[in-house]
Formats: sequence, C-alpha cells, structure tokens
Amino acid sequence: MYINSMSLATRNCTLRIYPTIKQKAALESWLELHRLLYNNCLAERRDVYKAEGRSVGYNEQQNALPQLKKNRPEYIPLGSHALQETVRRVDLAFKAFFRRVKEGQGKVGYPRFKGYGRFDSFTYPCVSGWKLLSLADGKGRLKIGKLGHFKARGRCRVNLIALDRKAMPRCTIRRRNGKWYATIGYKVELSQLARPKAKAGSMAGLDAGLSKLGMLSDNAKVKRIRHMDRDADRIRQLQREVSRKKKGSANRRKAVSKLAAKHEKVQNRRKDYLHKQSAKLVSSYEFLAVEGLNVKSMMAKGGKRKRGLNRSMSDAALGMFLKLLASKAEEAGCEMVEVPPKDTTQACCNCGTIVPKSLYDRTHICSCGLIMDRDLNAAVNILLRGLTLAGREPSEVWRDIRPDHIRPAVLAKHETPSMRQHGGG
Repeated sequence: MYINSMSLATRNCTLRIYPTIKQKAALESWLELHRLLYNNCLAERRDVYKAEGRSVGYNEQQNALPQLKKNRPEYIPLGSHALQETVRRVDLAFKAFFRRVKEGQGKVGYPRFKGYGRFDSFTYPCVSGWKLLSLADGKGRLKIGKLGHFKARGRCRVNLIALDRKAMPRCTIRRRNGKWYATIGYKVELSQLARPKAKAGSMAGLDAGLSKLGMLSDNAKVKRIRHMDRDADRIRQLQREVSRKKKGSANRRKAVSKLAAKHEKVQNRRKDYLHKQSAKLVSSYEFLAVEGLNVKSMMAKGGKRKRGLNRSMSDAALGMFLKLLASKAEEAGCEMVEVPPKDTTQACCNCGTIVPKSLYDRTHICSCGLIMDRDLNAAVNILLRGLTLAGREPSEVWRDIRPDHIRPAVLAKHETPSMRQHGGG
C-alpha cells in the first residue's frame, strides 16, 4: 500500500513534570476551580432545561466566561483558552449523552457532576498559556503561564523543540496518583515517524483472543501475559487495608494512594508490552487483517463467572492492542484492514461451511477434511476476507499462508492452474 509521507499524523508525548511545593499548591487550586466551573456549567444546563424547556449550548456558556472572571478574579490566571476547554468538555459530555439516547443504547447515563478530587486535568487547546523550552536526553523544561518553569522528564520520537509552535497545538496538565504530567499533542509528517518496513508481500490475519493475545494465519502466536496475576495477592491485601480504614480519614487516603500506585504499575507494564508487540507485528507484515471488534460490547454483565471474564478481558486490553496496531501500521506503511467478526471462528476457511463450536471446542473439524486449531482457522478466515476487502485475490496467496495442519487434498482446492504449473501448492 502506498503511504503518502507528506500526510500529517497526530501523536502525543507525555512528560513527567516536577512542580515545587508552591507550584503544586497552585495546580491543586486550579484543578479545583476547573472542577467547579465544570459542575456549574452542567448545573446550568440542567436547571435551564427544567425551568424554560430549552437547551443551553457551548457558545452561550463560553460567552459568559468574561463576566465570570470579573465576578471571580481567581479564575483570571487560569487563562481564557483553558477555561473554554473545560466548558467544551461539558458540551462534549452532553453530545455523547444525546447520541447514545438517539442510538437507543439501553440505559443511558446522564452526565455526572465531578466530586472533590475527581477532576484531574485541564487543557490548553492552543499555543497560548504554555511553552516547551527544552527537551534533550530525557530532560527538559516546561513553562506554564502564571506558574513559571517546571523541570520535565521524558522522551519523544521527534524533536519537539525543532517543530513549529503551530505543530504543537495542545497541552494537557494531569495529576495521577500524586504525580504530575504534561501531555503535548503534536502534528508531524508520517516520514518523521517511519518504522522498519516489512518484507514485500508478507501478510497475515490476526485473531485476537484471551488465551493468546493473537493467533496469526502463519501459525505464529502473540503471547498473552496476565499482568494482573503477578501482583494479585498484593492488590487484594491493599484492597483489604482500604476497606478497613475509616472513610474520610488520612489513613484511608494513604491506603488508597498505595493501591492506586500498584494498579498504575500494572497498567504501565501492560501498556509497555502492548506497545512492543504491536510495533513488532507492523514491522513483520506488509498486509495485516484484523477483526473489527467492539470490545466494550463484549464485556459480560452479571454473575461471578462473568465478572471473572471481564477481569480477564480488561487485563488483556484487546481494545488498546488493536488501537496501537492501527496507529503503528500507519507509521510502518503496513496496510491494515478491519474485517467484520461474524462467523470468522465458525466458518471453515477451506470450504466456507459453518461448523458450530462452543468455547470449549479448540479444534476445527470440517466435513471437507480440514482439521486445524480453531484460532488458526479464524486467523486464515480473517486474512482471506481482508484480502477480498482490499481488492486482492485470496486464492493467489493461499500457498503462502497455509499452515502445516492442512491436508494436501484440501490444499488442491485452492490451487490455480498457474500455481500448479510453477510447482506451487
């Protein structure tokens, strides 16, 4: 697939920042002001609709910000653009709510008020209010208006300092488990994000799952690591400590902080592993077909057994894995196609017959003579359908993707005359 190297891609770079005691206190107060603004905007929309039967839009609430700053001077240092972005968050929350109602997604939750300590970030949506002064060898400095300079640590795949300021239009300041981070959004040409390219003609279908993170149509596997199991005992112990502490006490806050730090460590391990595996895949195959899974809708509801399944799915993070694959495929020039998941497991990749299977049936056995691992059968189906969606002829590449499990008599059904003439198949 031809990738235009001049096309722009949007990426994020997250740096950890180290505020002084005075700066930390100011950031905490700013977050609280943003939280109150968010709640007031939400309450205004609710109350006006109840009293007057009309909806309050983003523009109306944004235009009220100058008067807010006159009445509440403490909002002035926060910056007009950052305040507008908080108002926009409320608008996006209501748009998402009305979209779910329109689509009939069952029980739809109304936008919620943010409790104390539950609003952990604010955003500068343009170049005003912040500036990255330096970043080299993992160390840098970030300036935030009215707060001064911050020490920063982190690395980025591109030289952010060399970019035009307009190419870095967004910065989000976030608090997580007592630590502070700055996430900078930037736009660069794809050529600056280039990854190692795969061998020409290499292709695979990927069947994502829980026992294995992925099975590929060439019989390769992406190992599933159960990140949560490694720290499960310690997490249960910390959860018990939290439950034994009195709500609202300092000891409970300390226990909650310890538990959150442990969960963060597990999340970081999981994310690192998924980044590495997705980068390896897109650099190994020129064409990659995957299932277009809606992971959220796959989460089961009710029952102890289903809760265990949900924990397993959350730990595997299939949604994050597929999202990272799509992002990195763009950078590596890998053509990635999403295939509808219907019957990819039940259908026979050789003859197309539907062979019903339960979750306990791990082998695909078809009347046409094909016997193979069920996940491998699904991966081949995904590749063949992906090739069809991409406008390619699946039969021409069958000899390159066939696993050793397929009997020679079955392979003959997919051979074309040209393949037999040249000894293929």
